[in-house]
Amino acid sequence: MKVELITYPNKILKAKSEEIKKIDDSIIKLLDNMKEIMYKYKGIGLAAPQVGINIRVTIIDLQKNDPGFGLVEMINPEILENAGEFEEHEEGCLSVPDFYSPVPRGKYIKIKYIDRKGEERTIETDTFFSVVAQHEVDHLNGILFIDRISPLRKELFRSHRRKMHLKTG
Repeated sequence: MKVELITYPNKILKAKSEEIKKIDDSIIKLLDNMKEIMYKYKGIGLAAPQVGINIRVTIIDLQKNDPGFGLVEMINPEILENAGEFEEHEEGCLSVPDFYSPVPRGKYIKIKYIDRKGEERTIETDTFFSVVAQHEVDHLNGILFIDRISPLRKELFRSHRRKMHLKTG
């Protein structure tokens, strides 16, 4: 299965993803393909909807940003706890190219998921990983980071989109 990065305003990005019932060869291949795409575009996270498949799969690789975390592949991730002071982090997204904005996120999360071997895992952290994991789980719920920004930032985004359209249109 060949997958490609899709970008806003593709409707797939706004749909809620379905839970994985069985980890089979197609899921493993998807994880591998997602990894290739994420590295190709120099991303730190990617969710299956971003490659046009609405299933609950996401990957994160923070080797350069958060020394405690290398590649984490999550199937059916579920945030069990989200606490602490909300901090605003400048976020971007491979599916919303060339736009960045502060987004309020919880500092601490506890997230449960299944790995590619079918084993249940849990991560508790208050590091940068928590911000990226919240961003990626949002994708699985049909939420983009631009849905979480202030009204003023949304207007800046619309202006950015108009300028990008004029350049390419």
